[in-house]
Amino acid sequence: MAKYDRISTLFLVGLALAICVESIRVGPGSLSNPKPGLIPLGCGLVLGILSLIVFAMTFKESQDKRAVLWGPGTRWAKLFLTIFSLLGYAFLIDLLGFHFITFVWMSFVCRWIGGMRWKTTVITSVITTFSSYLLFEHFLTIRFSKGILGF
Repeated sequence: MAKYDRISTLFLVGLALAICVESIRVGPGSLSNPKPGLIPLGCGLVLGILSLIVFAMTFKESQDKRAVLWGPGTRWAKLFLTIFSLLGYAFLIDLLGFHFITFVWMSFVCRWIGGMRWKTTVITSVITTFSSYLLFEHFLTIRFSKGILGF
């Protein structure tokens, strides 16, 4: 199993290297004057660093301690609920508005997929919705759809 992990992480390192080379070719600019290659360069660097970390971990882990991704304990229902809820989020964001659908989706994920108590669910959903509002609308000045509810 470690052999396949090493092969896949080396492939990802190569992919990250190709992304970084092309991003530099396009021109990343600087943080104060970003150009089209800046975000792909950052993504390529993150992918490369994380791949190298996983590659190094393949030499340290024993087979007994490794978790199986698709084993008998996989919760398929929760996996598919998460995927379908993300699709629903994407389709309903314009209709219901960013703030409302973000709160509803976070509540769904926290309560029914994460199994949190109602109090923790509501607090987490409010904090996430408010934080995303601050980040996107206040700091980045990105306006999202208000939806039919108007907020």
